[in-house]
Amino acid sequence: MKKVLVMFAVLAISFASMNAQENLKWGATLGMNSSNFSSDGFSSKIGFHVGVKAELGLPQIAEGVYLDFGALLSLKGAKVNYGSYDIKYNPCYLEVPVHMGYKYAVNENFAVFGNAGPYLAIGLFGKAKSDGSGKNISENVFDEDGGGMKRFDLGLGLKFGVEFCKKYQVAFGYDWGLIDNADHIDNKNRNLMLSFSYMF
Repeated sequence: MKKVLVMFAVLAISFASMNAQENLKWGATLGMNSSNFSSDGFSSKIGFHVGVKAELGLPQIAEGVYLDFGALLSLKGAKVNYGSYDIKYNPCYLEVPVHMGYKYAVNENFAVFGNAGPYLAIGLFGKAKSDGSGKNISENVFDEDGGGMKRFDLGLGLKFGVEFCKKYQVAFGYDWGLIDNADHIDNKNRNLMLSFSYMF
């Protein structure tokens, strides 16, 4: 956990040092996840995401076009019922989205935006928990003896939102995992997000 915090601190300092560049804004973001797996039988579970983000304006392409990127600590997963017991998968990832976007200023204090692009994610920690049948079990979700999930994830994301006073953002997004999150099974990550951001 200390390594994760150090990593976020380094990223935040890097974003802050880049802030002096023209057309670059950075900020903090947090929100709620409603995640699931693509296979039948799983149901969604609630998680969270928190981290830093940056927006790099690209006026050389067109006014309003920008690059949106960041680093998020994101709790995803799913749950499944096997009759007498339930299993809940709680993988936590370091996720790096890199999206191309467009922001339209309705007036000086209100804008709408949308962006889309890939994300990369590395599994950091998490538990696969089962309860029922008179006992509770908790295993490392990335160990073969636990959930057996892969640590690396890759996917595409789409996000739409609004911005107030050039500082406050509210956005809805969805991520589609493109690779299987475990061996020998066609099963991919899915995640619906509600995000709140503050741009410095």
